[in-house]
Amino acid sequence: MMPLTETTLNSCGARERLAATTDDLRARALRLLARREYSRQELAAKLMSKPMPKPARRSSNRRAEDFAYFAVEVEEVIPPTEAEVSALLDDLEKRKMLSDDRYAEMRTRLRAPRYGNSRLQQELAQKGIDRDTIAAVIAEQPDELSRCRDLWLRKFGQPPRDMNERMKQTRHLASRGFAMRIIQQVIRSGGAANDDDLSDNITA
Repeated sequence: MMPLTETTLNSCGARERLAATTDDLRARALRLLARREYSRQELAAKLMSKPMPKPARRSSNRRAEDFAYFAVEVEEVIPPTEAEVSALLDDLEKRKMLSDDRYAEMRTRLRAPRYGNSRLQQELAQKGIDRDTIAAVIAEQPDELSRCRDLWLRKFGQPPRDMNERMKQTRHLASRGFAMRIIQQVIRSGGAANDDDLSDNITA
């Protein structure tokens, strides 16, 4: 049997930390992915933000036979390394458990009815989604004009009565990321499907 020297204890502690880190990282990643889709960048940030348990070092007054106890004792926490997180994410992507394409499709499908293209593009870019994927998933949604019109009908439902109300409607739709030309067309038409069906009571 290998004697429990200080060198042996330190080596065992390092292996224990590596195993604990890897197992805990994977378990946390799977718990997060079980709740919803994540982009690679977003999941990496989540995993890096929470420190990992580190086994306690053997103190001078511990007996060697106590090693089995203090090897699993937590003395401090340390963040996982970028290499550990990257290796895990590579494996999850290989197993199709993590996908930027799938995340982008899910997020865009849920948020497109309430937000314009510029807002969707900005949010996806912030999550690390590349431009080509962003363009592809937005193109799969109803066009921005029809989405803006549907939102306007749900929120307001009638043409503005004066300039103050027109500005209020404009600000609301602009804050959702709709293009100004789209907003003006929707408000000018009073929610009609086309400009030929303009409402007579729209205030100029």
